[in-house]
Amino acid sequence: MRNKEGLVDDLITSIPGEWKFDEQVSQHFDTHVRKSVPLYEEVQKAVIEISEWFIRDNSVVYDLGSSTGETISLLLQKHSRKKNVRFIGVEESLPMYNDFVAGYESGMTMIEIARKKCSSELVQFLQQHIEEINEFANIDLVLSLYTLQFLPLWKRKKVLQRIYNGLVEGGAFIFVEKIRAENSLFEDIWNDLYWDFKQENGLNEQQVIKKAQSLRGVLIPLSLTENLSLLSDVGFQCMDTFI
Repeated sequence: MRNKEGLVDDLITSIPGEWKFDEQVSQHFDTHVRKSVPLYEEVQKAVIEISEWFIRDNSVVYDLGSSTGETISLLLQKHSRKKNVRFIGVEESLPMYNDFVAGYESGMTMIEIARKKCSSELVQFLQQHIEEINEFANIDLVLSLYTLQFLPLWKRKKVLQRIYNGLVEGGAFIFVEKIRAENSLFEDIWNDLYWDFKQENGLNEQQVIKKAQSLRGVLIPLSLTENLSLLSDVGFQCMDTFI
């Protein structure tokens, strides 16, 4: 029903409670995410830099929610001198690009674009739900950038447990999430600043509201305390935050 839809960006339309990384969102995702996620490029840069402490010769690295492979592409460049480092990207979405997008051919899927961007025999991309990965084995580093927040809580804990069980001693899990404030006063402040940020980046008030409506019941953020508790529950003991 068209009257229930709304623009969340100039080129992206969504329905309340039905935000999905489908063809339409994926085509314009790289542009949209920079308008709507504060410090997106700075966070990604920090993750790449932190990876130096965990990636060495013969390491295995997972990127959960790898999209078009941008993070793995940056990791490949960063660790190009190391030997036999294997990268595995996992992406649930498989939309088709119907137009010429970002220099890639019409009709390519997200994973096909990722494979072209990261053309290396040491890189593998899987089209799969991350909760369907039954086992992570001997992994040095797992990344999840703005991905776990879209999983129901019971699935989130199951994925975290499998990640913890699969890390080598001294391995790491780096994840980036939208979080809730610890109290209502700060939640109001951060939300207002977040909406200001979006509008300063060209999104109008109606688009901001429609995006929030599209994420109802889809994006489920936790507070920092709740995230740390969840990590502790599955076995993580050494934890810290950055940015």
